Amino acid sequence: MRTKLITSLTIALAATTLSLLAGCNRNTLNPWTEGTLDIHYINTGRGESSFYVFPDGTTMLVDAAGSLLKKHKHMPTAPKPDSTVSSGQVIINYIRHFAPKDNNQTLDYCILSHYHTDHMGDYSKKLPLHEEGNFRLSSICEVGAEIPFKRLISRGDPTEVKGSNTTREENMANFSKFVNWTVKTNGTRYEFFDPASDEQITPVRYEVKNFTVHNIAANGYYRKSLSSNEYATDMPSKAELDALGDPKGYPGENALSSAFILSYGPFDIFSAGDLQWAHKDVRDYFDIEAPVSRACHKVEVMKASHHCTKGANGPDIMGALQPDVVIANVWRDVQPNPRTLQDIFDASPDCKVFLTNLHPDNLIADYLDRITAAGGHIVIRVAKGGKTYKVYTLDDTDPAYRITGEWGPFNCN
Repeated sequence: MRTKLITSLTIALAATTLSLLAGCNRNTLNPWTEGTLDIHYINTGRGESSFYVFPDGTTMLVDAAGSLLKKHKHMPTAPKPDSTVSSGQVIINYIRHFAPKDNNQTLDYCILSHYHTDHMGDYSKKLPLHEEGNFRLSSICEVGAEIPFKRLISRGDPTEVKGSNTTREENMANFSKFVNWTVKTNGTRYEFFDPASDEQITPVRYEVKNFTVHNIAANGYYRKSLSSNEYATDMPSKAELDALGDPKGYPGENALSSAFILSYGPFDIFSAGDLQWAHKDVRDYFDIEAPVSRACHKVEVMKASHHCTKGANGPDIMGALQPDVVIANVWRDVQPNPRTLQDIFDASPDCKVFLTNLHPDNLIADYLDRITAAGGHIVIRVAKGGKTYKVYTLDDTDPAYRITGEWGPFNCN
């Protein structure tokens, strides 16, 4: 039965892809222009990475995909464009291509939402060693060594991260070596994400009218409301849990993810790493989505949290956001999850869902006709002033990044 379903899903996906390609524009995406907001979801097939160009030309990278996972009970998708190119190099090539030509030698911001390998890169002794910094070129380190970060903002202190199968001590030590090197060599300003600031991330060239990045969560802290700079947490501290002899009471990395809403005129987009509600039956404060949702409002676009897998994008956050478009950085066979998709469609029945990948073993056959597109880099292009936007899919095997699909323009409310 499973084999039959997988075969049907593969055939249906192939038909969907052919249908998209048959009617698409094979031209390349026009360069960014001043006043436009571009948001690129870079598909490496190894996690999540997004690249922003603000209306003034400020550049921002959020996460740098780079898991080295090859075999697992939940299998990854194929690396893009293929296994000969590192995820870091894919991201470097993409940024060089789409960044404003007068601002492609550095990145104004790099935001690391949390310390998981599919968002920052993995550690291996087989990775090249940076000659000066003595760190391995995992994804975020490789990108930062090639395109220096002016500001690097992570969710919290890397020396306090508890090791796990997805956040090993070797990887954190390697990241810390990179941070020390880039601060000393490139003058990078390294800081932690403020969970309730509208001033930490701003355009650097000049002030942009009606443009704000609202920080709303990090490290288990959440903003009380967008009209306030106050924040709170329901999570006990590590010291309190250690004193109680309850080390398992502290949540994993996903719940500690940084989250923000970027607003440009009437356009809003929500992004929150791997924020989740999972395991709230064990401890209610593991559900970080519920308190975060109280600081949220309807948005045009949502970057699906935790790759649209189970335990994330639940009714609380989806009911608050009610997105018109959802982008999911899919890279494993359990993504997207059927229940998660249902929660999305329950909140936004006409929502358009775009996936960077879809593994042939994923069992979402009942939802295939509701997936707008699956496969490739995904671009949100917001018109000057933020009143309308378009969505594009780009060929992730083509160095010219040719357009494979185009949707919109959509009006912003």
